[in-house]
Amino acid sequence: MKKIFWTIVVLVLMAGTGVGGYEIGTHKIKVTSNTSTNTQPTSTKTTTKPATTKQLDLAALLVSLQKQYPTVKQTYVYTQSKDPNGNLNKTGYYTAGAEFYDTRTNTPPDGAAFGADSGGAIEVYTTVEDAAKRVDYLKQFQGRPDLDAGAADQFENIVIRASSKYNTADQKQVLDYLIAQVKAQ
Repeated sequence: MKKIFWTIVVLVLMAGTGVGGYEIGTHKIKVTSNTSTNTQPTSTKTTTKPATTKQLDLAALLVSLQKQYPTVKQTYVYTQSKDPNGNLNKTGYYTAGAEFYDTRTNTPPDGAAFGADSGGAIEVYTTVEDAAKRVDYLKQFQGRPDLDAGAADQFENIVIRASSKYNTADQKQVLDYLIAQVKAQ
């Protein structure tokens, strides 16, 4: 009984101190353990490895997208004055972003900023964790008739979105293509 009690206490303490970590595999987050078979005494001081962040040339990425898919007719990179949600550079939100309009969605842009419904978006976050929170948030709306956020995928600190207005095959192709381009940069 005492062994079970102390095992639970140790597990709770490990969870509270952040032992364990996140590792980016392909474009999914994998939870990994920091266990060791070392029997030597260890220090109580812990260090945290900073999350890897990727910077992108969004304009070049959009040019590549238009070459791959001639149906992508309009693109733009977010600026302070051209940000669809007004969240650019706010704590916990994206530090850069871009959107594109693809005629295959049959959802023409409404004004200068047209949203991910018209094709898709690329959002760059400061941390992997902020990007993961965004993907989790978007998944809450998938399949809702009133506000379908479309498909979202993550690679490191980058979130890639594809409109729910694509057919399933086109949506997957766009996501896969953009993830490959992000990895290549």
